[in-house]
Amino acid sequence: MAVAEENMMVKVPVFETKNFSLVRGDRELFRGLDIEASPGTVVAVIGPNGAGKSSLLMALTAVLAPTSGECVIQGRAAGSYSRAELATLIAWQGELPPTEFGLTVEHRLKLAAMGSGDSGLMHHAVKEMGIGVLLSRNLAELSSGERQRVEIASVMLRDCSLWLFDEPTSHLDLQHQVTCLNMFRREARKGRVIVTVLHDIQQAASVADKVVLIDGRGGIECGDVRAMMVADKLESLFRVKLTTISLDGCEVHLPDYRDHKDMGER
Repeated sequence: MAVAEENMMVKVPVFETKNFSLVRGDRELFRGLDIEASPGTVVAVIGPNGAGKSSLLMALTAVLAPTSGECVIQGRAAGSYSRAELATLIAWQGELPPTEFGLTVEHRLKLAAMGSGDSGLMHHAVKEMGIGVLLSRNLAELSSGERQRVEIASVMLRDCSLWLFDEPTSHLDLQHQVTCLNMFRREARKGRVIVTVLHDIQQAASVADKVVLIDGRGGIECGDVRAMMVADKLESLFRVKLTTISLDGCEVHLPDYRDHKDMGER
């Protein structure tokens, strides 16, 4: 991965934001985000429904223009790139795509590969996500979890320095959740930056180097995973009471699903 290897040698951040703020309609989603992600970093974005997590990802790719501040990718303002240029720098997994076009899984993967012709990369992604038996099937025939694995594999075919994932584990069973998170760690070790929206706080704590907390009221905070994934911050963010246990020297925060108490309106 030439781009990421070069970045690691010169220590140029893959992306950084400075006083980054976003308003959509009449609602301020977040303000003043400062984050720097060097090669090899996994960033988890967590927060309640509707807080603006997906909008943050779109703003990082210049699909949405920030209200103030800027996002810099590979040393240049994100908004200064053409869409074609950004496509060589960023790979994105968002909502499941439509299925009415009659594509098979193999067709979908070939489209994602953008003509790279790297059969080894295709084989690796298919094997990693366990979708070899699905290649000839129409996307419309698949379960949501199977389609999600196809979309994750599609990103894996893109040799970009920045991978963005929007709730990649949302439809996956436990086995494939673990597979996905382990893949993130391996790809980060190659020098990529991975930014992923997650709802599971244990997944975020286990895979992330940095965490962005977005509260849905305009507040946003970023820091090292150990500083962010603490009970008082998470309880305030989600308005639930957490129980903290120690597991192999690490703190694990668990909600009590048996006796949930709403801690107030956001």
